[in-house]
Amino acid sequence: MAQRVHELDERLIGKIAAGEVVERPASVVKELVENSLDAGATRVDVHVEGGGLRRIVVSDDGRGMSREDALLAIRRHTTSKIATEADLEAIQTLGFRGEALASIVEVSRTTLVTREAGAPEATRLDVEGGVVKRVRAEGRPRGTTVEVRDLFFNTPARRKFLKSEKTEFAHVIRVLKRFALAHPSVHFTLTHGGDDGRRLVLESPPAQTPREVVAQLYGAELAHALLDVHADAEQLRVRGLVAPPTVSRGDRSEQHVFVNGRFVRDAALQHAIAKAYEGFLPKDRHPVVFLFLEVDPRAVDVNVHPQKLEVRFRDPRLVQGTVKQAIVEALLSRGAAPTLTPRASSPARSQARSRSSAPLRPRAPQGQEATLDLKRELLERRREREQGAPPSPAYANAIPDARAVAEGGAGAEAEAEVEARVVGQLHGTYIVVQTPEGFELIDQHVAHERVLFERYLEQLLRGGPRRQALLVPLTLEFPPDEAELLERHLELLKGKLGIELERFGPRAFLVRAWPEAFAEGLSPERARQTLERLLELLEREDGGASILEELAKRVAADRACAAAVVKHTPLTPEEMAQLVRELYRTKNPYRCPHGRPIVVKYPLEELERAFGRR
Repeated sequence: MAQRVHELDERLIGKIAAGEVVERPASVVKELVENSLDAGATRVDVHVEGGGLRRIVVSDDGRGMSREDALLAIRRHTTSKIATEADLEAIQTLGFRGEALASIVEVSRTTLVTREAGAPEATRLDVEGGVVKRVRAEGRPRGTTVEVRDLFFNTPARRKFLKSEKTEFAHVIRVLKRFALAHPSVHFTLTHGGDDGRRLVLESPPAQTPREVVAQLYGAELAHALLDVHADAEQLRVRGLVAPPTVSRGDRSEQHVFVNGRFVRDAALQHAIAKAYEGFLPKDRHPVVFLFLEVDPRAVDVNVHPQKLEVRFRDPRLVQGTVKQAIVEALLSRGAAPTLTPRASSPARSQARSRSSAPLRPRAPQGQEATLDLKRELLERRREREQGAPPSPAYANAIPDARAVAEGGAGAEAEAEVEARVVGQLHGTYIVVQTPEGFELIDQHVAHERVLFERYLEQLLRGGPRRQALLVPLTLEFPPDEAELLERHLELLKGKLGIELERFGPRAFLVRAWPEAFAEGLSPERARQTLERLLELLEREDGGASILEELAKRVAADRACAAAVVKHTPLTPEEMAQLVRELYRTKNPYRCPHGRPIVVKYPLEELERAFGRR
């Protein structure tokens, strides 16, 4: 039987509304800090216990409230920030709905202590599940302190969907980091810990510019590398900092966009950023961006999302175009556009290519095949030419059919060998292989990357990697949230991947050892990119063997890409033949670890059809 329409209980209504605003501990911090900033605070101190699940305390030196205002503030749809419908059309504060504090006290045990200027004493409210338990006077300087305990104690369904304390605290760090970027003149602190002691996790003293805040949170190296962005249009002002193409990440987590001091997630703006960097970055890399948009409040609608994370612009095309053009101009202003310098081909290499049509001889007996090391081979060939020695003979290996080896399993290689031969090289980048069915084009860089990837991955997964101690440790700085995540996984990185890190200050780490197979030529930038990719995976909650294998794959892929022979590198017939042989012995000779195609096949019948032979 269908139920009759009925009116919901006020307590149930309050809990439903709270679920729209308070998603996790970081949501509480966000709403309370917004109230502090709207109250004119110049200092905001946040303390968290148990990742915010046990306790959150936000204290400020803002205007404070009277006893009457405090009692009203914890009720739904009460606010001092708007009064009329016209006010809603031009929001100039971070908060305005009058729902945040009421939602927080509905799902927690909350203590609010506030004092306005000139008041003889502060007012303290003790609230549990939205019900005021006690009101009394208390001492406190001007401002407000809100203490939230046992979040979601009366909504267990919501609590069980939260992640671990460590993950929830990482979200809190990100929230406060964004406030520090958007409001550089305010002094922010974040501490964590219980009765056993507090630990300062983040501090952002008052600064003059966002660049100074970036230096405090991310380190001076990144702050110095960032490019200034500035543009002006009708009812719009764009300012900010963007990273040159040499500084990038594997995800968009460090793309910060603020509209009138409010952090927002806007797909259209993210698309504008991506289009601005198009051609400057590989497809799997993303820029570091800090953008601050000042928009006429009448030209932007912030009343779109319960958590005020989305906005709607009156003229989105103007905003997107201005942002894109401003970033492009910043990139070009510092000569950040990449340039391609083709390598000159030596006479010896030209002779080598003219001999490349020689057929490959049968495969050598097991154990006698050469080890693939193209960079070493290039150096040896160069020394031979300089000493006037004759070129080395071709490797005595035939090329097996890729599909048969890939799909046939063990023993398929010996049965699948055919009379294939390397015909030559195109543009120092693509290897041409003739087969009975036609011919194949092989991208030498991604082919070499696949070979090295499987070799490195096997080393990592086979009983743990060997570590190589660095003679001079590398010093790397990370944002506070990433530093906390690294700190929690130091033993895992060391024991399972051979990456040995040591905490060296609030945000810095010393890299003391690296997997031996990948340690040669290790640079701070490469180490940082590898660790950033690992951090993306370490934020997952599944753990176990699957994540360790995924971590190993990321490390192996990173090293393989850096070590593989690059395009525009002429290779001898012997080097090309050995590379193709090694490629067809891999588990997947068709795709590199990042998903790019390695081999393109052209059937003989298609050629004959093109020339009118069929």
